[in-house]
Amino acid sequence: MPMKQQKGFHLLNSCLNMRRQLNKLLSSGDLSQGEYLVLRNIWLSNSDLSSCGKQGYIKAADLSDMLELSRPSITRILNDLEHRGFITRSIDKEDRRSVKIELTEAGIRAIEKANRGILSIAERLVASLGDSDTDKLIDLIDKLTEIYKEMLDEKGVRSDE
Repeated sequence: MPMKQQKGFHLLNSCLNMRRQLNKLLSSGDLSQGEYLVLRNIWLSNSDLSSCGKQGYIKAADLSDMLELSRPSITRILNDLEHRGFITRSIDKEDRRSVKIELTEAGIRAIEKANRGILSIAERLVASLGDSDTDKLIDLIDKLTEIYKEMLDEKGVRSDE
């Protein structure tokens, strides 16, 4: 096998291994990765709206679009989160076609705990790599992201931020 192909396979294998390990680490808490991402987006949405004085909520369709997950997957995650007491769903009185998704106190505690865990992981990575290597890694990951976006654009696939 030519050296270029070996490097390419090694790069892809390293990326896949890193992703697998990170997924295991992130899923080792009280929330699955999907639950965390859904709760985080509900939490951020509610925070963004309340900071500008608006009372608002996020819809399941918005979560599906933001996270690029199918509607049935989002519904399944929301059902689990509701069953665990982390969210409530109710019909919007102003727009009866919309369902309001809101965090409960337990949901807020769960997302804050998960955020602390993720921050701890990030701090440990920075401490292990050092500032210089961390900056290099961030630059390389950003560069990879841009290359992936270009490749998606070439294929005509939407590359949302």
